[in-house]
Amino acid sequence: MPLSQPTRLELEAIRALADFSGRHVLEIGAGDGRMTWPFAAQAARWVASDPDRDEISAALKALRLPPFPQALLHLGDGRQLSFPDGSFDVVFFSYSLC
Repeated sequence: MPLSQPTRLELEAIRALADFSGRHVLEIGAGDGRMTWPFAAQAARWVASDPDRDEISAALKALRLPPFPQALLHLGDGRQLSFPDGSFDVVFFSYSLC
C-alpha cells in the first residue's frame, strides 16, 4: 500500500482535469505509486517513472490486485527519458516538486 493514500479531494480534482481512459500515460515522479494505482486501470498503457529505486520498490509492493498488465514501473529520471517521440498521449506530473 502506498505510504499515504490520496484523499477523495485529490482524486476528484485529477478526474475533473484529466481523462486517462484508453490513453498512453507517462507518470513522471511516481514515487510509491500513491497516484498511480487509482488511475492506471483506466489507461491503455501507464508507465510510472521515478529516479528513486526505493520508491519504485515501494510502488511495486503497493500494487493492488489484480495487477494491471498495462502498468509498467520504470526507474528513470524525468529529465532524461529514453522513450521515442509520440509514445504517450498524456504526461502526468504531480507532487514531484514538493
